[in-house]
Amino acid sequence: MKNVGDYNYLIVGGTTKAATTSLFAYLTDHPTICAATYKETRFFLSNDYPLPSKYRYNGDAEEYAHLFPNCAETQLRMESTPDYLYCEKALERIAAFLPQAKLVFSLREPISRLISWYRFAKQIGRLPEMMSFDAYVELLFAALERNGGREEQHLQTLWQGCYTIYLERYFNHFGPARIHILFYEELAAQPATVMAKLCNFAGIDADFYRDYVFEVTNRTEKMRNSKLHRKYRDYRFRLRQWTHDKPIIHNPLRTIRRTIEPIYLRLNTQASEKIQMSEQTRYRLMDYYQRDIESLAELIGKPLPWKSLQKSNS
Repeated sequence: MKNVGDYNYLIVGGTTKAATTSLFAYLTDHPTICAATYKETRFFLSNDYPLPSKYRYNGDAEEYAHLFPNCAETQLRMESTPDYLYCEKALERIAAFLPQAKLVFSLREPISRLISWYRFAKQIGRLPEMMSFDAYVELLFAALERNGGREEQHLQTLWQGCYTIYLERYFNHFGPARIHILFYEELAAQPATVMAKLCNFAGIDADFYRDYVFEVTNRTEKMRNSKLHRKYRDYRFRLRQWTHDKPIIHNPLRTIRRTIEPIYLRLNTQASEKIQMSEQTRYRLMDYYQRDIESLAELIGKPLPWKSLQKSNS
């Protein structure tokens, strides 16, 4: 009988708010891939990482198999936990327990990512509805100054946009041949091209995506009632954790969700506000990220598709 580490894995990480949910859905549909029973297993995160999970490594890596109950021997097993990028303990555990794993990291231009997080934090009720984006950035820089203990996830977003320090650890440990970098902006603009390159990296057939319909999932919306949405998200999370390994229940519920959720979102969303950002805030963020942008391009060996960070274009 095979152990967990005997299988081939594709581990999707990357920054949050960088289309990892859509990417998980695209990969799940590929017949060569067997996806974990839910996205963001968070299994390999350190035990004190500030995100909940049903399964967390606690001395027995074989528990990871519970997340892949119906996989064929020859299928490529895939899961997606964006925060693996930021967690050094996750790196160590993946290296120790999944020796044949390949890793994919999805990145997003850090200022647009901050804007998306600002919207998302309001959506889930983490920020006051009247807080401006400039005030949110001030809050993040204040958190950076504190930087003594764990911050809530929506207060870590400033420094988590400096990707190089996190990626360097993976490149040094796994080597560039086992790591694939893709960009949110290119996935949104040319999904078929991006997925073809990813398939070549993973060693699976790229023709599957030739006529594939790429739908965006988990889009950040402005909610009419953020408290209701927070309760909805919490209920959905708990229900998924309970049913994920019970396909006779989980699969019908997933079908029902795909039917009902669009209706719910139409009822509880409204037109997104245009985010106002002062020139002072914009330049402050550009200055903060500039050195990391240069280091990241050097690390991956190619220019980044983030023209908006050039001051001459502002």
